[in-house]
Amino acid sequence: MAGAAFLMLAVIATAAAVQRFNAFYRRELADSGGRELPLDGLRGMAALMVVIHHGFLFRGWLMNDVWGTAESGVLQLLGPAGVIIFFMLTGCLFWGKARTMKGKLNVWKLWRGRLYRIAPLYFFSVLAVLLVAVLQTGGQWLSPENWKPLLRLAVLGAVKWRFIGDLDIGSYNAHVVWTLWYEWRFYFILPFIAWFAVGRRIVMLALALYLMGFTGILYNPEAQLGLVFGFGMVCPLLLENQKLRVRLQHPVTGLATLVLPVILCAWNHWSRSTLPLAGALFPLFLAAAAGNSFFGFLTHPAVRCLGAISFSVYLLHGVVFHLVAGTLKAAGLTALPQSEYWLIITLAALATIGLCAATYRWIEFPFLSSSHKVKTGKAV
Repeated sequence: MAGAAFLMLAVIATAAAVQRFNAFYRRELADSGGRELPLDGLRGMAALMVVIHHGFLFRGWLMNDVWGTAESGVLQLLGPAGVIIFFMLTGCLFWGKARTMKGKLNVWKLWRGRLYRIAPLYFFSVLAVLLVAVLQTGGQWLSPENWKPLLRLAVLGAVKWRFIGDLDIGSYNAHVVWTLWYEWRFYFILPFIAWFAVGRRIVMLALALYLMGFTGILYNPEAQLGLVFGFGMVCPLLLENQKLRVRLQHPVTGLATLVLPVILCAWNHWSRSTLPLAGALFPLFLAAAAGNSFFGFLTHPAVRCLGAISFSVYLLHGVVFHLVAGTLKAAGLTALPQSEYWLIITLAALATIGLCAATYRWIEFPFLSSSHKVKTGKAV
């Protein structure tokens, strides 16, 4: 846990330096653009939770050649919790847009905006994955008979990655692309369910979801993850109640919303269940969506800077970590003391923040600006 705390503080401090000394980030973070700033900060913390989680998983891979197990139930929860927050953010922001537009979304504008948002950095990350994989394996798997799994890499995560020959290509970015499979499906169906976003129609949608759950459809783990978007979709409706919004903004309320996640962490046998974790995180997310800054933490420029570059952090940290861990393994340094390992992985995380500050500025931001025609570029 000490290593996780050290990495978190070091990353936030580095983000603070980026936003303070880089003119681009100073300018971008000075303008809120009419956004809910706590959600920007929450996005950054969600990405950092995933980074810390994978830091522990890479240690297990380095020492035992086993991927997927952290040192405790709390650490095992960090990654899934970060993904759940990302899904809630997507559901909240886009369902809010659907309500604002009275259920009439411009399909082309929505899908074009998502392409501009995801594709440039996604392709950059794929090139980084392929480069690291070639450096570490020699690249013999880049052969004509493997064209099908290679082609899957080109469709923006809309289909799941597969082994390329004997190579688990997903391991080179910590298997993070799987979440895009869910995101793309949400973006695809959103224009067709946006009609339910206003008036009493939303009751019909809620009833349909209830019937799906009652008949067992949502007991499927993949369907449960899809339902997480629904937690976020509820927020715009709830927050139209101004009395509730004001109460949720109170600092004491923010502290109270931390109780359920803490209780869940104490009961580690729930750690692999999606819906209880989403339910525990929902009050915290709702408070942030209402504008609760958690004593100013979520609106601190350093945390908001992490939010701005969070997509880059999410897609690229695994590539950097794999490069570092693979180099250590090749050198026979598989049993490093915890202090030495966490020093190295923290340095890798800081290098990732520097890289992501550059990729957001020069890859993400130009396309965001072109797509949304805004000066701030802080698109969802």
